[in-house]
Amino acid sequence: MERFINRASSLLADLGSLVVYLCAGLIVYDVCARLAFGRPFAGTADLVAIALVLVTFLQAMKALLQDRLLQMTLLLEKLPGAVLKLAMTVANLVGAALFLCLAAISVEPIEQAYRTHEFFGTDAFRVTAWPVRLVVALLWCMLAVAFLSKARSVLRRTTR
Repeated sequence: MERFINRASSLLADLGSLVVYLCAGLIVYDVCARLAFGRPFAGTADLVAIALVLVTFLQAMKALLQDRLLQMTLLLEKLPGAVLKLAMTVANLVGAALFLCLAAISVEPIEQAYRTHEFFGTDAFRVTAWPVRLVVALLWCMLAVAFLSKARSVLRRTTR
């Protein structure tokens, strides 16, 4: 299972990097089209705003698994080994619970966005909201699984 989680996190992080490059290309195109033809791409701001949210959660799983999330190292360095492992396990379990709760409470807004044909953007460029919300909720679920995997690995280190 951990191998699958590591592969999934790498794939999602790579996808997040690709989204960043595509956003950079879109911004360059927008600026060039604005300067050369006076006709910028109408949806640049909306697409980049949505992409920033997606990139955050596409890359969060790998950051977590590689211990690259922000931590209060000043506090953690002062804890004894057993207390540190307990604190890290609890923190990972709380992280998993948080993201599972976020995913659970997002079900109704996703359904409502689907029923009402909610969209992001302006009349010039629209992005349907429910697919974006659904993808973010799925990424939250995957992040929760990564937190659980991390808690399990911390616990395994405790018993050895």
